[in-house]
Amino acid sequence: MIETGKFDLINATGGDGSRIPWSNNELPRLWIYHLNYCDFLNLDLSQTEDLPILRKALLIMTDWCERNSTGQEAGWEPYPLSLRIVNWLKFFLRNGSDVDGLGEEAATSKLLSSLRCQVLLLERKLEFHLRANHLLKNIKALMFAGALLETHECRRWWEKGAALLREQLAEQILADGGHFERSPMYHAQVLEDLLDFQKLISACGNPVAWQSLLSEKIRAMAEFLAAILHPDGEIPLLNDSVFGIARSAGELLSLAGRPQASSGSGDYEVKVLPETGYAVVRDGDSKSCLVFDCGPLGPNDQPGHGHCDVLSYELSLHRQRVVVDTGVSTYELGAERHYERSTAAHNTLRIDGADQAEIWASFRVGRRPKVGRIEHGEVEGLHFVRGEHYGYKHLGAIHSRTIVHRPDGLWIIADLLSGKGNHKIESFMHFHPGVRVEPCGSGASCRQPESRRWAISFGSHVYQLVLIGDSEAKLENTWYAPEFGLRQSRLTLWQTRKGQLPVSSACVILPASVSLPAVHLTSDFRAIEIDRILIPLVKAGH
Repeated sequence: MIETGKFDLINATGGDGSRIPWSNNELPRLWIYHLNYCDFLNLDLSQTEDLPILRKALLIMTDWCERNSTGQEAGWEPYPLSLRIVNWLKFFLRNGSDVDGLGEEAATSKLLSSLRCQVLLLERKLEFHLRANHLLKNIKALMFAGALLETHECRRWWEKGAALLREQLAEQILADGGHFERSPMYHAQVLEDLLDFQKLISACGNPVAWQSLLSEKIRAMAEFLAAILHPDGEIPLLNDSVFGIARSAGELLSLAGRPQASSGSGDYEVKVLPETGYAVVRDGDSKSCLVFDCGPLGPNDQPGHGHCDVLSYELSLHRQRVVVDTGVSTYELGAERHYERSTAAHNTLRIDGADQAEIWASFRVGRRPKVGRIEHGEVEGLHFVRGEHYGYKHLGAIHSRTIVHRPDGLWIIADLLSGKGNHKIESFMHFHPGVRVEPCGSGASCRQPESRRWAISFGSHVYQLVLIGDSEAKLENTWYAPEFGLRQSRLTLWQTRKGQLPVSSACVILPASVSLPAVHLTSDFRAIEIDRILIPLVKAGH
């Protein structure tokens, strides 16, 4: 990109090689932000053959200074400002001696002067109103500038950043290691930021009294990240998460001194992360994993990256993602952004056509669901996790979901809607584009064809999906957005029913080679019976 002047970012290309589109209303705002981050400069150009590219990199930075001179352009907003400051400083840190050899002293002086101006402006625009990952990026820019620039403000920047960082570590990193925005992508980004803080403090020989706190938060965040990964080694796409933005989980875990463990044969684990509200069921024999989101949309004062996904889940079988979240294709205000945040875009229930939360604009949330504390247990070899939310309490309904797993490959997702009144109930199950779904009776893979059974196939594997309860089901074409700017066609199983509460329902997923157990919902709606083993659908005492 440096060489050609054509910038491939988040699945879109801008720039024609002659003029860099630092501000362009024809390109998505997020694309413009990514260009202004200057992540493409965060590389080592110290080899002799790289010198022409190094010179072009300097020209790009100089072009930014010349064409972003009013302070009103997108690149002067605090978030892109913070990322660019760090990327430019890393560029000079890696390539400074080679830049000196180019004889471009005037250009270098101009760029360092611009960096000082950028940091001074950022210092006046710290994002206390947004806090969260935005404020951490601001703090990172202050501390990098305080350590690496040579101006009389450096000490002030360092001390201000260090004081804010200590405060934010306590606020943003939960007791179970999760980042409080509950977005795996931003969790990974924050972990990388903390690793950079640790390296910076160590390299500067300027220790802070609370370095042990920073090390502990890094360890906890790395453990959390390792716990939630799918068998393919990637993050779940819950809330505002996509692939290709944060550094890979494997790299982050290695840098944190916590190499990624691979599930071996016989490994079985149910991991509950109570403060974040996630539960993970991992089966090493089949290389399968279910990630269950029972937590709030985010911190009460900043749920902007939250989606209507309470009690949603993602399921991988034999390393293949099978049931997936929709992901995020855009942050632009519009129908696409609204859908990707809505209840219908997640593997959960919708009541009377209403979303779990009152989402509006691109990052706004009004009413949001209160959630119960996640719990787990085991009954005669059946492992279960359970969560509940009160997002539909204003409609007279409370949603509780219990996920049951048996080590022979049986998965059951059981829902209870308690309350009163007659309601329309919709359930959504979104499949990965690589998964084929067909009603039993239309293919040879169905052992007992009937209208309530579906065959799920991927690679050489075939599973049965059996629906239990009184609902109508049909397949719809929707989209999957694993990256910004990318939408892929996929299938969604959409169930609908109308009825008086309370009501319960379930779906069973199991290998086609395994006999379907006797599964019944009890008449009082409070339990599911699996081969005469009762699993309660409500917490004890409810």
